[in-house]
Amino acid sequence: MSGKTTRSHRRNETQELRERLERAEATLQALASGEVDAVLVAEADRVFTLERPDLPYRLAVEQMLHPAVTLTEEGTIIYANRRFAEQLGVLQAELAGKPLADFVSAASRPAFEALVRDVCSSERGTIQADITLEGESGAPLPVRLGAAPLRGGALGSCVVVTDLTMQLHYEELSRTQDALRASEQQLRDADRRKDEFLATLAHELRNPLLPMRSAVELLLAKRPLAPELDWACGVLDRQVRLMGRLLDDLLDVSSIAHHRLQLRMERVALSTVLEAALETSKPLLDAAGHTLVLALPAEPIDLQADPLRLSQVFGNLLNNAAKYTEAGGRIEVVASQDDGYVTVSIKDSGIGISDEMLPRIFEIFTQGKQAIRRAQGGLGIGLSLVKGLVELHGGTIEARSDGPGQGSEFIVRLPVKA
Repeated sequence: MSGKTTRSHRRNETQELRERLERAEATLQALASGEVDAVLVAEADRVFTLERPDLPYRLAVEQMLHPAVTLTEEGTIIYANRRFAEQLGVLQAELAGKPLADFVSAASRPAFEALVRDVCSSERGTIQADITLEGESGAPLPVRLGAAPLRGGALGSCVVVTDLTMQLHYEELSRTQDALRASEQQLRDADRRKDEFLATLAHELRNPLLPMRSAVELLLAKRPLAPELDWACGVLDRQVRLMGRLLDDLLDVSSIAHHRLQLRMERVALSTVLEAALETSKPLLDAAGHTLVLALPAEPIDLQADPLRLSQVFGNLLNNAAKYTEAGGRIEVVASQDDGYVTVSIKDSGIGISDEMLPRIFEIFTQGKQAIRRAQGGLGIGLSLVKGLVELHGGTIEARSDGPGQGSEFIVRLPVKA
């Protein structure tokens, strides 16, 4: 064989050996990375299957329902299942070899380091720590780590990760509900104490009011008096009566709130009730020079009601219309019957009600700014009392107004006695 042929043959052998070495190195790298787990030996027509000794363990971790990760004693990730990678928002292949601490928030590092330090020497089995992870997006993820040491000579631990987001949400919701319930109870207690105070106040003020009324009546019985004394007695008489009405309203509101007000029901004509109410309100209507229009059905309408309390309802509504309407205004009282109910509308041309106040007009101690400026003695309890009395009679009341300066209308609806 010539020298030239020998050199060519050697180059071929070297090239072939280099290629075989490259293939062997690639095969080893594939085996090491887990890309393949079998080698086919062509000459012997045999297949060699290679398995890492921790393959069954890795398969078990991969099939877990919770995110899980295997750590070394130092806290480096040996293996993480797909759910854990998805929880962090990173690729599963990128987790191996990284410290788990890289994904732990700064505030949670001490708790995490204590868990990693203590788990392998723990005699209690699984130990837990609540920490916050930070994934690819940087959003905080509250979790509970349950770590258990690996046995059988393996070093490190297996950590199961439980997402606490919903649990913390429910705990916060529960705390909020508890706070709301406590606040609601405090409001109920405060409302009860307010009602008790008002009832006590009304009773206590009535005690000195009775001898004052007796003294005024005694002075009035001595007429004729000097002009100054006669004027003073008249003032005292009117103010004592006004104070008595206010205290009576307070007591009535308190009694309704505590379900203590008893109605004395009887058959009564609507016209009789309205006449009594008009008689009570006539001084205010005449003093302001209002025009009163009364429209009742031709046929009598009978109610099952407490005549005194029902006339109090319409009297209060007429008084309000008179007080909150400019002098010389117009007040209309219109009644109609339909489908077993009677509807009584009291409409005025007064100061009206704002949209803001309209939904709250029947709440106790509620008065609009214009009403406060025009009030002629009142605590803002009249409409609350009216609503309570109407409802005790099985009826409803509604307030309407187109706004300030547009007048107002109160519509009372009551069941008719068959």
